[in-house]
Amino acid sequence: MQKIFYMFQKVAYRRADHISVISEDMKQKVIEQGVPATKITVIPDWYDDKSVREIPWEDNLFVKKYDLKKDCFYVQFAGTMGMNFDYKMVLQVAEKLKQEKKIVFQMIGQGSQKDDFVHAAQEKKLDNIVFLPLEPQEMVPHVYSACSVCLIPLPKGVIGNSVPSKAGLLMACHRVIVTSADEGSEYNKMFEREQIGIACSTDDPEGIADGIIRLRDNPDLREKYADNAQKYGKAVYARTVNTKLYEDLYRRIGGKA
Repeated sequence: MQKIFYMFQKVAYRRADHISVISEDMKQKVIEQGVPATKITVIPDWYDDKSVREIPWEDNLFVKKYDLKKDCFYVQFAGTMGMNFDYKMVLQVAEKLKQEKKIVFQMIGQGSQKDDFVHAAQEKKLDNIVFLPLEPQEMVPHVYSACSVCLIPLPKGVIGNSVPSKAGLLMACHRVIVTSADEGSEYNKMFEREQIGIACSTDDPEGIADGIIRLRDNPDLREKYADNAQKYGKAVYARTVNTKLYEDLYRRIGGKA
């Protein structure tokens, strides 16, 4: 079945006048399948810059709902715990940091791997991992604004075919991302190049744990990264920016017709 779908995909690529992809890593994947680079435009998925913003702690409904303590350092993942979520990385990092009593791993959401994740955390007696249900869409800014840093653990091979949609949202909420993805990927390089977070390879839980401690112990660095992330997110992931990119693309294509 996979071979058949790849065959249809190649035909679709060949017949398309132009192809838009949502990341540089995805562009490289499409080029590897024989599509000329000149036929591809990168336009990232966006967040709604009119509604997504940082919510102050004292006004945050998620903080109030769960009576979160301001002296804790919350490492959060909120979203789908499916095949694009490396829960084993979270387990390894949480185990390395289990003596840090004020560091709480806040896992919010559902997904096909959640039951295995919960069972493994219980087996390892990792009481520094807290599982919470998914919140409604309107609570997204409150949820993301409640974390100290966000953890996005991606399995090997994912980043060329998918991009974490939460990245732009977190930047809009003035939050720093700690992530794991394929070493050498453009996604990973972005965090160091723009000084907006910490990115490690998919087999480096030690690097992720060290990154979390570094950000906890250096609030000035965390603030600097958060400021940079908010500016970068507005320039790259905002709806008002990227809808215009599509308008420009349609005009270019129309001009060639």
